[in-house]
Amino acid sequence: MREIEYSEAAVEVLDILNHTNKEDVARIPQSFIKFLTNISSKSYKVKFNHEQPINGLNLKKQTRELLGFIYITWWCDKEEREKYKKLIQESNIKNEEIKEKYNVNDIFKNKKEKQEHKIIQNENVMKTSIAEYKKENIFKRVLNKILSFFDSKNGRR
Repeated sequence: MREIEYSEAAVEVLDILNHTNKEDVARIPQSFIKFLTNISSKSYKVKFNHEQPINGLNLKKQTRELLGFIYITWWCDKEEREKYKKLIQESNIKNEEIKEKYNVNDIFKNKKEKQEHKIIQNENVMKTSIAEYKKENIFKRVLNKILSFFDSKNGRR
C-alpha cells in the first residue's frame, strides 16, 4: 500500500518538476530524478492545472514530503536549511511527547490502576467502618439495667 502511494507521489513530483524552472531542476542530482522515474507508477495519470500556485494543487501527502525533501536538500540556502531542520526536530519531539502521553497501552493501564486503587480504598473503608456487633446475653442485659437504676438514683442526690 505504501509503495503504491509513493509511486503515485513520484509521478506527481515528476509532473511538477516538468513544469518548474529548468535551473532549479538542474540543481537536483540526476540520480534522484532517475530514482523517482524508476519508482513512479506507470498507470497513474496526473491532471494538475499548472496555472495555479502549488499550494492550490491537490497534492498527496507523500508528494508534499518528496517536494519538501527536494527543497530542503537542494533548493534552500544554509540558513533556511538549519531553520527547517530545527522545526523538524521540534516537531519530532512534540510527536514523541504526544505518543507517550496518549500511548494506548498506558491509557488502559492507568484505568486499570485507578480501578484497583478504588477497590483497595473501598476494602479499607469497609474494614474500618464495619463495627463488630456482639449480642449481649439476657443475664448481662438485666444486670446492666439494674445497675443503671442505681447509677441514676445516685446521680440525682
